Amino acid sequence: MKKTLYRLTAAFFAIVVSFAAVLALAGCGSSKTTDSSNSSKTDKKAVEAVAGDYYLDLSELGMKLVIYLRLTENGTFQFSNTTDFEINKSSGVVQKGANDYVMVYESVNGADKSISDGLTSSFFVDDEGRLDFTHCEKIYYGSASATTTSDSSDAKLLAVKIPEGYEQPDTESAFTTGTYTATGADRTYTATFYVDNTYVVTESRTENGEKQYFSETGTYGVNTSQLALTPEGKGRISCEVLSDLELQIQVLTGVDTDSRETLTFKKQEVKDVTAKLTGTGTVTGTNESFDVTVLLYSDGSYTSRAGSFTENGVIVPDSKDGTFKIYPDNNETKLRGLNQIATVPAGTLSSESGSLKLEGFRVRNSDNLTRYKCEISEN
Repeated sequence: MKKTLYRLTAAFFAIVVSFAAVLALAGCGSSKTTDSSNSSKTDKKAVEAVAGDYYLDLSELGMKLVIYLRLTENGTFQFSNTTDFEINKSSGVVQKGANDYVMVYESVNGADKSISDGLTSSFFVDDEGRLDFTHCEKIYYGSASATTTSDSSDAKLLAVKIPEGYEQPDTESAFTTGTYTATGADRTYTATFYVDNTYVVTESRTENGEKQYFSETGTYGVNTSQLALTPEGKGRISCEVLSDLELQIQVLTGVDTDSRETLTFKKQEVKDVTAKLTGTGTVTGTNESFDVTVLLYSDGSYTSRAGSFTENGVIVPDSKDGTFKIYPDNNETKLRGLNQIATVPAGTLSSESGSLKLEGFRVRNSDNLTRYKCEISEN
């Protein structure tokens, strides 16, 4: 299996820092009459006073991540993942408010923004000259989002001026896409990570002689040794990259519970055939039939052969609901993952006398994109 080494830095993260209190934005419409010229000069000096390059270390908030902020004397700002600020993750203008500074975003991840989008952040300057974002609801940065995991009410989000001689931390990750496996008390787990930032974790076990499968799908992000999983419909889970061959992943302890345990997964370099299913398909509206063979592999993938046509993809089984879904590889790029098809074919899954049976498995028997339902089972 080809390794895809991820040099996933903070460039791929959008930091969303939530706190109980949110500072009010600068007050408007003051009844007190002031000289607008003097007020403008005061605001300009206030902005010039905080100009400089800063770093924000988010480790105290549960994220092994450092991002960088540049404030200019002209009242503009930019967030980046590097100290040279060559990459613009977000930018805009900063203004002095009544009690804090307000940042209005004009660009986020290359997309233009306007005041009507309502994207703002705020900070105040503490006694040590640091920019305190602790009470800021959000910092917009990049294309994805990651929620902090800090349980400490004392945790702070501070921007500190970059000192002379500062060395940017190494953010290279040992993580590689592919399949990792682990063994529990009476079950095995397979976790497969795809290049489109989707993943599948499948638990396999045997109950009363019948095969049982339980799957969890979602998206993931990596920064150095931190692996963040976001299961579909659930909150983020913090996992860890131990090496290019090992991961620590939190898995569900049961089908009907939200509790998790941490297991060490090891890289699977070779995939094995775990099941061979056969059956017959029929072209809709005709009497034309064709033989179907489907091979299931230990990495969660499948190969279907319908007539003389072959297709590959990902299968996600779930014995709890008695269903399965298939995610064929991208028809043009052949890229594999859960984001490669708009409509996900699904069917029913069962195990009879120890043999797996899939009903409603949809296959293609030619380059035509039409799919035909078939029933396949282990011999």
